[in-house]
Amino acid sequence: MKKLLFLLIAFLAWGTSAYSQEFIKGMEISLYGDIKEDNNVDPETAPKTRSIIIQPAHAYLYNKVVSISFQEVIPTVTIRILKESNGETVYSQEYMSPMTISIDMTLQDSGTYYIEIVSDTISLEGEFMF
Repeated sequence: MKKLLFLLIAFLAWGTSAYSQEFIKGMEISLYGDIKEDNNVDPETAPKTRSIIIQPAHAYLYNKVVSISFQEVIPTVTIRILKESNGETVYSQEYMSPMTISIDMTLQDSGTYYIEIVSDTISLEGEFMF
């Protein structure tokens, strides 16, 4: 009886864990791009560092709302969202020193969209679908 109870609890815990990982994974928008640093250093002669590069912004999608949170204060940021099918810009806004931004996409059709986050120090882009 104890073995049966243990197996039941283990199966439920595994199923819940697998479901929550899939759900969380579906919400995050992966951002890729450059972190611009103006050091006037030649990349060939620069010292090689092997440290973790901290992502300055993270984007999430939940119920057709795109949320962007910034890990550091950036003076000016421009955010654009483009529709993949026709390249149309469906959202474009410039923000001053943002920490979190929410963009409501409920009026947009389902499909694939691109997001661009650009400032003097960063240039990130990602793709998401809903």
